[in-house]
Amino acid sequence: MIGGLLLYRVEGDSMLPTLLAGDYLLVQGDGASKRPHARGEVVVAVLEDCTRSILKRVVGLPSEQITFTEGMLLINGQKLTEPYLRGMPPYLGLDSSHFTLGSDEYFLLGDNRAHSTDSRHYGPLSRSQIAARAILRLWPPYKWSKL
Repeated sequence: MIGGLLLYRVEGDSMLPTLLAGDYLLVQGDGASKRPHARGEVVVAVLEDCTRSILKRVVGLPSEQITFTEGMLLINGQKLTEPYLRGMPPYLGLDSSHFTLGSDEYFLLGDNRAHSTDSRHYGPLSRSQIAARAILRLWPPYKWSKL
């Protein structure tokens, strides 16, 4: 680690179409940061059992209401616009579910909702579980970009 910067290798398909398995990201450790996370940020989080980390996008912010209904994702009753999905559905299925976030909780989702295990399964994650923020995609070189 250099100045809190780490190299992170993307595994799996949960962040398609944004990130592909094998992409390398530059991530910044979040331990010293007081800045709250923003909706749309890509972050690395550590699950409560500390067995592994996950790479997901921040969708829900502290104290918000998250609702999945009739194929839509609603934040505080408003449909969320997610341009990074590039036409993929925000939610698959017609069932409904609802989450109320605490004052220190975030709701994280993969961009590829059909193939992502995320806060829909683990529940909201606390601020302390978010270990790093993705800053840049470094590899492959032709896809170098800020995240």
